[in-house]
Formats: sequence, structure tokens, C-alpha cells
Amino acid sequence: MISRLVVLFLAIYPGASILLAQAELGRPELDRSKPVPPKAEVLGAWRKRQDAVKTLRFRWTEEQIHVRGWIPNPRFPERERIALPGMFVDRSSSVSKSLVLDGSKMRYSFELDRQADVQGVPAASRAERRHYAYVSVFDGRTGKTRLSDRTGSLPDMSSQTMANPDAQNLDTRPILMAFRPLDPVLGHALVDRAVTNLVRIFYKGRSTMLLEESRDPAGWKMLVWLEPERDFLVSRYLVGFEQNMMVDIDVDYTKDARWGWIPSGWRVTQKLSDGSKRLLSTAKVSSYAINEPIDPRELD
Repeated sequence: MISRLVVLFLAIYPGASILLAQAELGRPELDRSKPVPPKAEVLGAWRKRQDAVKTLRFRWTEEQIHVRGWIPNPRFPERERIALPGMFVDRSSSVSKSLVLDGSKMRYSFELDRQADVQGVPAASRAERRHYAYVSVFDGRTGKTRLSDRTGSLPDMSSQTMANPDAQNLDTRPILMAFRPLDPVLGHALVDRAVTNLVRIFYKGRSTMLLEESRDPAGWKMLVWLEPERDFLVSRYLVGFEQNMMVDIDVDYTKDARWGWIPSGWRVTQKLSDGSKRLLSTAKVSSYAINEPIDPRELD
């Protein structure tokens, strides 16, 4: 049964009703001591931070669980998961990733070393060891991807496109929403369809507001938790389909003396085909650099 406090919150902001309830917020505590800033103030703060950061470089590691019943989503690509169809057992892996930006130019890469199944798996279902690297580059006009086998036994596979192949990659959302939130390709793709809620709630002990999209024609939408007192940084994302939470990203930050709030790690929980929700990856940023020169060859 939903508490009276939840009912009150949902009555004030019905657009988030079932989706918020199913996201298991528990009993949200309302913050009536502060007003909800207008959307224009949010966009102004985002624009200021975006304009201040011309280049950036991030490296991070994700501890992942590849599970049976994983459901792909159409909004945000997940490259290394798409490569694992027909899972019979859960598998864990550690994935090293990096992102480089220079204006709208971008390089995204990861390296995955997935060990072969040795025991506990039927012979017909065992996976071989896969050690490969993925790179996508967008130079402002064309995008290129390359998949390279690190064992030396298989040839590389490359492709080219007229778009940025990883502009809306799920893995990079915390970084791109911090530094490119209003970029028409890299940022909040449907920000024009988003509205603010009418009352603040506390999330992880901090006063937050919501920015919620209207659903797209296929039924997908995104809700974003913002912290007005911390430059409207994004604490949490929910990607929903109709009345269901499909992806939940919870983001941590560290304070940089020069650049302000920097994403330091995030956790991604997703709904599986049996209806359960499970933590599938935990990311930890190992290094970052902002407004340092980028070798143009990295983005060719």
C-alpha cells in the first residue's frame, strides 16, 4: 500500500505517479522549505557549465554482471551487453572505459576480457574467452567504429556512419549530462519535452527536483533528479517504458576546486525479463582531465 505521503506527492505531480512508485522510492519526504526553480534556471546553469568545458578526458572501470533475462533498451546503446545473446548463466566482468571530448568531437572506447566458462555450465552453453577492444570516433562529420581482437586470432571489424555512433551511450550518460547536457547530439535528447515538478523531495538526504519528459510515441521517457544547491547536477536518472522503470542510474560526485562537481562513480540497475530489478554495473572514475589539449589524431 502506498503511504499517504506518497499519495500526496503523486497528487501534486501526477505525471510521475506510477513510474515513481514502481521505482521504489520508499516514502519520499517532501521539502516545502525551498521553491522549485523554473526550467529556465536549470538550463542556464547547464549552459554555463557546458560552455566552460571545451575538452575533457575521463577513464573509469565498470564491474559488470551479465545476467540471464537482460532486456535491451532503444534509447541508450550498451555495446558489450548486446554481444552476449542467449545467456544461460550469469557472468561477471571488469571493463575499462574511456571518453574523450573536444567540442562535439568524441572518442569512446572500452576493453573487455571475458574469461571462458570452466565449470558449472553445460558444455553446449559454455562461452569461450573473449578479449577485445571497441572504439568509436566522431570527428564532427563522420563516425567510425572498430572492434579488435586482443588475442590476435581474429581480424578487426570496422564500420563508418554519418552520425556519432555512441552519442547516447548509456555508459557515458553521467559524464555527458554533467558537461554536455544541452548539446543536441550528446546531451538530453528530449529536453524540450521535459517539465519540472511542483514540489521538492529529499533523495539521499539532499533536496532535489525532477525534470520529466513526456513519453515519446513508442512509450519511452526519462526522469532526471536535479540538485539545485549543487548547480543542478544530476543525481539520478530513470528510463521508463509506459508505467515501468527499465533503467535506474544513481550518480556520485566529487568537488573539484576549479571545475566544481565531477562525476566520480555511478551504479546502473535494470529490469530483467522476469520483472525483477538488479544492479548490473558499478562504475568508478579513475582519472579525468578538463580543458587540456587533445591530440587531433585521437579524434580522426
